[in-house]
Amino acid sequence: MEDEEEDEDMSDSSSPPIPYAQKPAPEGSCTTDGFCQAGKDLRLVSLCMEQIDIPAGFLLVGAKSPNLPEHILVCAVDKRFLPDDHGKNALLGFSGNCIGCGERGFRYFTEFSNHINLKLTTQPKKQKHLKYYLVRSSQGVLSKGPLICWKG
Repeated sequence: MEDEEEDEDMSDSSSPPIPYAQKPAPEGSCTTDGFCQAGKDLRLVSLCMEQIDIPAGFLLVGAKSPNLPEHILVCAVDKRFLPDDHGKNALLGFSGNCIGCGERGFRYFTEFSNHINLKLTTQPKKQKHLKYYLVRSSQGVLSKGPLICWKG
């Protein structure tokens, strides 16, 4: 029985990894990197001077898209699902809102990442694409703040 398991492991390791497959965007949706499916710009460079209303208990965070390495996408995420400064105490799950079109109540990060056209290549630890807390300067400019400390 152990030999059979080893054979299976060996065949798996010789095959290339399969990228994480996402559902295609609904017909008529915007699929441009940096924009949500409603066609609204989510890039920090475009939103840095905008007044963004976020619900109580939510924080603005920046996501890094593998397809847009020079840009940060602005997201609103329930802070209960983000780790503290030590990388701990984040609730399992997700709750987020789209800053672009205002759609609220995303309960799964996969659904949210599809909506904001964040093209993920892997499923495990996908929320780690949320990289930075966003902060507003005394001049009112929204910018990249400290790294989100994901552990484990």
